Amino acid sequence: MRRLPVSAIAATAALLGALSGCAGGDDPPAAAGPSASPKTAATSTAAPAATPAPQDLLSFSCRPGADGKSWSAQGVIVNSARKADYRVTVLVASPGSAQGKARRLVIPNVATGVDTPFDVDRLPVNSGPASACRVQLVRLS
Repeated sequence: MRRLPVSAIAATAALLGALSGCAGGDDPPAAAGPSASPKTAATSTAAPAATPAPQDLLSFSCRPGADGKSWSAQGVIVNSARKADYRVTVLVASPGSAQGKARRLVIPNVATGVDTPFDVDRLPVNSGPASACRVQLVRLS
């Protein structure tokens, strides 16, 4: 039987130790040492990443209410990937307007391939001529 040199064993052990730190597991994170900065701790509680998902918006309609002061919107999402949360943002403003009050709706746990309807009521109307409704759909990870 051939024996490996001690340096080869040590290098292999170091490599396996480094790779085990990359493995996803359910182990709780190690306690932060005295050299950990507050910025590092805040990063772990960051909001989920948002990826634009216009392809998952199956249908959308938006119309003014009878009072003329607010609008309502309805739509259907069909999830094209794995189960995920979605955020719908609807804005009623003049074309070309980049700012204004909008309404956001988070739809949790949308299953893959299932049509999921949503309603957004009491949309504020931003001042300006020829108000129009715009929608943005993002997948939250």
